[in-house]
Amino acid sequence: MANERLRTALTRRHWDVPGFAEAVGVDPKTIERWVTKGRTPHRGTAMKAARLLGEDPEYLWPDVGRRVAVDQKHGEVITVYTERSAVPNSLWLSLLQDATHSVDILVYAGLHLPEANPAWAKEIRRKCDESVKVRIAFGDPECAEVRMRGEEEGVGAGMAARIKYALAWHQSIIGCENLSIGFHSTVLYNSILRFDDQMLVNPHIYSMPAFRAPIIHLRRIEGGPLFQTYGECFEHIWSNCRPLGTKE
Repeated sequence: MANERLRTALTRRHWDVPGFAEAVGVDPKTIERWVTKGRTPHRGTAMKAARLLGEDPEYLWPDVGRRVAVDQKHGEVITVYTERSAVPNSLWLSLLQDATHSVDILVYAGLHLPEANPAWAKEIRRKCDESVKVRIAFGDPECAEVRMRGEEEGVGAGMAARIKYALAWHQSIIGCENLSIGFHSTVLYNSILRFDDQMLVNPHIYSMPAFRAPIIHLRRIEGGPLFQTYGECFEHIWSNCRPLGTKE
């Protein structure tokens, strides 16, 4: 869909495409895509363009405030989404589908994964059949930490219920070779989803449901500390997990 707000702003300020592209520092074809295809630029570029047009960047590109793009060429941080609900549903599934070595998931319930992508469990089975090692750590629905998180979010016992419902989504793949499921009893500060050398981290915020908290999309690079730190966090919690099918 064309961005008529941007088209109008360019006309009002008497900018042609080549001149505006030069002023912003992008290719003219990029400007054309912004206008004719409704593409949203990275936040820094959007802010520069909006200043030249005398407009609010979120007026020109309503989605730009929900996504903060960071240096994709050199850094560990690929993208920061201002809230989990801003992450495209297709991203979760595509990262799972592209994994070739290992998948690690640390959540309380992670119910959004199968609910937004009904093929989620089926894709996990396919990965396991391809010898990809999959580890999923759910919150223990009987533990005090899960009760505490439920109280913080104002859902009470609903948190434990969500975990049980999430587990039901995975019922058909329990027992698959290469799949391990455990329960943690942890005050979880972050949900962590690792797919080979990419990772999605969802920091938890007191009293706020996880879908309203940010998502940090990381990739592993040589000497990068963030990916390693969150990876070590997963391993520490996993080492203390209660395997599915056992009791405390």
